[in-house]
Amino acid sequence: MNERHFRLYERIVAIEDSLEALGPIDKLIERIEELEKMVKQTKTVLGFDEACKYIGVSESLLYKLTAAKEVPHYKPRGKMLYFNREEIDKWLLQNKQEVIGMVTKIEIDNPKE
Repeated sequence: MNERHFRLYERIVAIEDSLEALGPIDKLIERIEELEKMVKQTKTVLGFDEACKYIGVSESLLYKLTAAKEVPHYKPRGKMLYFNREEIDKWLLQNKQEVIGMVTKIEIDNPKE
C-alpha cells in the first residue's frame, strides 16, 4: 500500500472510531428532539407557526382568529404576529364547562325505577 492509500485508510479508521464513539444516530436524533421540545416549552413568546402548532389549529384559522381579535396577539412592527404563551393558555382555558359528578351522572343515566 502506498503512502497516499495508507493516509486515506487512517482517516477512514479515525472517522469510523468517531462515529462509533457517538453511538447510534437515531438515539442522537431522539435526544436532539427532546432538547428542542424542552427549549420550546420554556419560550414565553411564540411566532405564528409555533402558535399554530401549540394551539393545534391551521394557519388560516389562526389568521381568522387574529383578524377578528378573538385571540390575544401582538404585532410589534405591524406585520409579524407574536403570541404570549401565558395569554394563549388563558385564552384556551376560558369558558370552562362544569362537570356533573360521577354519582349524579350515573343516577341521571340510570334512574331508579
